[in-house]
Amino acid sequence: LAVGRHHHHPQLSALAPAWVAGAPVDAFAIGFPQSGSEREESPMKVTHLEASNWRNFKNVGFDVGERLFVVGPNAAGKSNLFDIFRFLADIAGRGGGLASAIDRRGGLKKVRSLFSRNNAGGRLVIDVTLRDGDDSWRYRLSVKGEGKGRNRPVVHEELVMRNGTELLRRPDDRDLTDEALLTQTHLEQIASNQRFRSVADYFDRVQYFHLVPQIIRDPSRAVIAGDDPFGSDFIAQMNATAPRPRDAWLRRMQQALRAAVPGFESLTIETDAAGRPHLVAGYKNWRSTPSRQNEVDFSDGTLRLIGLLWAIIRTPANPGILLLEEPELSLNNAIVRILPSVLAQARRSSDLQIILSTHAPEILDDEGISPDEVLVLRVTDDGSRADLLSSLPEAVDDLGLELAVSDVVDGLIAPTISQVCFGPRGVIGDGRSLRLGRRGGGVGHGDGPGPARKRRPQAPAVRGSSARSSR
Repeated sequence: LAVGRHHHHPQLSALAPAWVAGAPVDAFAIGFPQSGSEREESPMKVTHLEASNWRNFKNVGFDVGERLFVVGPNAAGKSNLFDIFRFLADIAGRGGGLASAIDRRGGLKKVRSLFSRNNAGGRLVIDVTLRDGDDSWRYRLSVKGEGKGRNRPVVHEELVMRNGTELLRRPDDRDLTDEALLTQTHLEQIASNQRFRSVADYFDRVQYFHLVPQIIRDPSRAVIAGDDPFGSDFIAQMNATAPRPRDAWLRRMQQALRAAVPGFESLTIETDAAGRPHLVAGYKNWRSTPSRQNEVDFSDGTLRLIGLLWAIIRTPANPGILLLEEPELSLNNAIVRILPSVLAQARRSSDLQIILSTHAPEILDDEGISPDEVLVLRVTDDGSRADLLSSLPEAVDDLGLELAVSDVVDGLIAPTISQVCFGPRGVIGDGRSLRLGRRGGGVGHGDGPGPARKRRPQAPAVRGSSARSSR
């Protein structure tokens, strides 16, 4: 599957877009629902997010389009950024609420940033702007610790606006007469959110994907019971789906897996004597009947690819946000390279909004990705900051020279050798820091990541072989 940009491979036609298989543009054999006409109304989407005192972010704010690719060094806060959306989902979801969402994260002290003492009055603030057709929405939540030694999380402010008109502002008169009401948001209460229930329903549809193959194989290792984004109940969720759509989705996945996994033949779900469901795959061999394996025998890459395909194919007709954390893990470079195209088709077919974190240059260098779809996280002495690549003058200049997006990003976030060895303020020799580069021998001086690479290389095979080994 080590296929270059200018090479065709017939087995990839089931998974790849038109430039691989020569098929009509956007026609994918895994069976995304093709929309014959435009929707009368566009579904709700997040357009802007701001937060203060959230984990390692003192203040953060950025626009969100149809897709967002989040990049940054380790410990910059990519997972924490995703968790803002998951936090809202935990508040709005069935059986959730403010107290539960905070408790699941270890309490307010664990969630609130270390910078909160001198910022925004020490309060945790999330401010979301949304668009629903012709309507604009704003939801703002500010949380503080209750005084009097109890330190329960309570609502300091809750604001809902539609088209500039205020629908809700708390605390209100009832809250002032009964402070216990402030331990709950109106977002989580069906009796109180009638006028903005579409916002609550939208937050409830946030999906998070970060399957851990070891947990799929051994669910007893999970730390979250039920609806586990890391996969402990992943196969059980597949098995619990109504048989007709489940079998149809499995057939679509099966066709894609035949293209991506050597020897792959079939995929089914079977239940053992104890009632536990298992994924069962058939593989071609020298015998007349395929050999059978279950999830215990699958490779990590096969398990994660199955999970990714399932997350995309089962996307509802009116979806929310799909959060994908480093989907490239354990996947073959050729598959990683076409992920943006596959996800773009999934979004067009279901109006899905996708936010994805990645370290893979194969994803960032996809020609369909624009600089305003790349969010760069960087660690500073004042907390992590987030900037769209299109808003950074130095990045815009480099992109104007036709440098690859991945190289431009590396120049912004790659650590120096001195930082790795001696901490963020360390220097080597004459005071110059050496930057860890991804290409060209791996090391260059602090003014760049090493020899620059053009955005459209003539020999794409280098990108997947020697380029990757030098990283």
